[in-house]
Amino acid sequence: MSVVVELFSVTKELHELLHQPVNKVQRDETIEAIQELLDKRDSLIEQLQPPYNEEEQELGMQIVSLNEAIAEKLQQLKQQIQQDLKMIKQKKTANQNYMNPYQPLSLDGMFYDKKR
Repeated sequence: MSVVVELFSVTKELHELLHQPVNKVQRDETIEAIQELLDKRDSLIEQLQPPYNEEEQELGMQIVSLNEAIAEKLQQLKQQIQQDLKMIKQKKTANQNYMNPYQPLSLDGMFYDKKR
């Protein structure tokens, strides 16, 4: 099997994995699988050597179109993770405020009355 065909199959597998719904409970396993596929793709891309025949050129075009969809899905996954981290931080802050409501407040916005 040529490197281009193998690269196409790994890219297709990554594309299918990213288009499956990601469960929050199993997100770590999914991210590990994505990372393994990306590493495999990276090593295959380093092995690419021209010249390519027509079939390999067609597969290359399909790989490029799949890469765009993969990049979009990876960006969406990143945004989901960032949103979850933001929610965890907000919950942590709310919990701390609930546990210690009399903690020292910041005095950033002080008002000075200039009337005499």
